[in-house]
Amino acid sequence: MRVLITGGAGRLGIEVCKTLLKDGLQVRILDLDTPQNRKSVKALKGKVETCWGNVTQPESVREALDGADAVVHMAGILPPVAYQKPELAAKVNVGGTKNIVDLIKEKSSSIPFIFTSSVAAFGPTPLAKQPLCPDKSLPCPKGAYGETKLQAEALIKESGIDFVILRLTATMYLSFSVSDLKRMFTIPLNNRVEYCHPHDTAVAILNAVKNFDKVKGNILVISGGPKQQMIYKDMLGAILGVMGLPLPPERKFTKHPYYLDWYDTSKAQELLKFQRRGFSDYLKDYSKELARRYGPGFIPFMRHFVSPVFGKVIVQFF
Repeated sequence: MRVLITGGAGRLGIEVCKTLLKDGLQVRILDLDTPQNRKSVKALKGKVETCWGNVTQPESVREALDGADAVVHMAGILPPVAYQKPELAAKVNVGGTKNIVDLIKEKSSSIPFIFTSSVAAFGPTPLAKQPLCPDKSLPCPKGAYGETKLQAEALIKESGIDFVILRLTATMYLSFSVSDLKRMFTIPLNNRVEYCHPHDTAVAILNAVKNFDKVKGNILVISGGPKQQMIYKDMLGAILGVMGLPLPPERKFTKHPYYLDWYDTSKAQELLKFQRRGFSDYLKDYSKELARRYGPGFIPFMRHFVSPVFGKVIVQFF
């Protein structure tokens, strides 16, 4: 079975590719031809087909679709770029999705189509009393990212093709980019968040491909489950605590509600059986990654020597 993954060279895309390959599936990637994407794809050691192109260009999509047995559509403009360039977000997140949907209809509407949407489609929900559920919680996105994801969901549902929509929660990675550090402060410290390990997200996508007939037609939330529900302040504090660093000053964090929350993932878990790792596993992985990158003595050095003296100063520069 050959699976086309749009956006497969991204951070989560690479994790999904590895998971599908490990399960014995053939993988083809459609993504932008950039130095970073070429570097990322090298990690797959030549085990995938690569189509360099753009989902906004029908010919790129047509070529990538040829011979594909299923499509996982992950390509999209993410925050903060989606908020900075809303027209680009609409062009890619909505227009690119329409190109893929139209060409699937032209080819065969029975090709399984898995769309990775976002919990941003729900919008901020600071007054929510219960975990959010696609069957009960009306979407009310704020900002270009959630709005374009919801628009893409709508055109998929109206298209007549076979689909499953997976609303992914935000994913924490083992390495942080500059944009990740900036985005740290866009979430209020008292915001409800629910952790989901990137490995579990990839397993959910794999199982959606393998068990498509059981899940098609559904909108499912992919998140960590009740045991991974926490407050953002506690999540961030634990991550920084790996190096003994304190939280940055409260004044640096926004007071505006963010789109993350707690979710009812019971239906998704029943169908996809993906919740296997938790936040504690992430912290262990993060510690190992720091030791691998900077040496085994890095964390003890940070915790016992650097942080006690300079910790409050260091987080001022985040």
